[in-house]
Amino acid sequence: MSYDPNPIGPTSSDAHGTPDALHVHVMGTRAEPDTVYIVGKPRNGIVEVREIVGGCAPREYAADAGEMLARFERAQRERRRIGVELYAIRRWLQG
Repeated sequence: MSYDPNPIGPTSSDAHGTPDALHVHVMGTRAEPDTVYIVGKPRNGIVEVREIVGGCAPREYAADAGEMLARFERAQRERRRIGVELYAIRRWLQG
């Protein structure tokens, strides 16, 4: 059986083949565990987020797209590895 890095199974896509969610893995630090963010498409500047910290149960919430971008930019400034290019994250969150 092959390894599936997607913790919640496949996501659907729209009629144009665009995925419904962006999966972003942010590497942890000594003080924080790794985090996986599954970010929905922005609607009126708000995104639905499913956050999985250290393999624990997911937490679901709505967040401002700008706040999520700031979170990923902060992780990059802290030199944490991010599983998706920041450019792609920016494009996703800007719709």
